[in-house]
Amino acid sequence: VDAPPPPAVMQSGEVLEPEVTIREAETETVYEYRVAGKLVMVKVQPKGGLPPYYFYDQNGDGELDHSNVHPRNSPRVNQWVLFRWW
Repeated sequence: VDAPPPPAVMQSGEVLEPEVTIREAETETVYEYRVAGKLVMVKVQPKGGLPPYYFYDQNGDGELDHSNVHPRNSPRVNQWVLFRWW
């Protein structure tokens, strides 16, 4: 089995970290994460100490993914961090 080719060489000026846009609302704070102008993740932090939830672009098509499994056809599936190890 051959090793995969090395990653492409970075060009000078490439952005290494996502741009984060923060919007404050009465009930929540919304963090939008973009890489090269493309929305990749949204973090919603509810007010009052509730845990944040996330929306992800799972397949890189620029759309936040959703599931049609919910009986009401919910437009988004919330995701919470349940455990974290550092």
